[in-house]
Amino acid sequence: MFGRRVPPHIVFLLSLLLAALCGWAAYAALTGGRTVWGVVAALFAVWFVVDAVRSYSWAQNRKQLEAEKAAQSRK
Repeated sequence: MFGRRVPPHIVFLLSLLLAALCGWAAYAALTGGRTVWGVVAALFAVWFVVDAVRSYSWAQNRKQLEAEKAAQSRK
């Protein structure tokens, strides 16, 4: 925020936490008969899972680029 990026591992952990909370809220809402809120919470859970997968791929890509850069600097 404000010009600084949040590290991908922090985004990954927070996204997983929010996905779990939204999944629990979706389950509670759907079993309680609140279909609309359950669907909304389920959509948010899916959104956060996708965000976690994306941040994980960012971290892996960053590691790969750093390894390639280190290998080129050794030559």
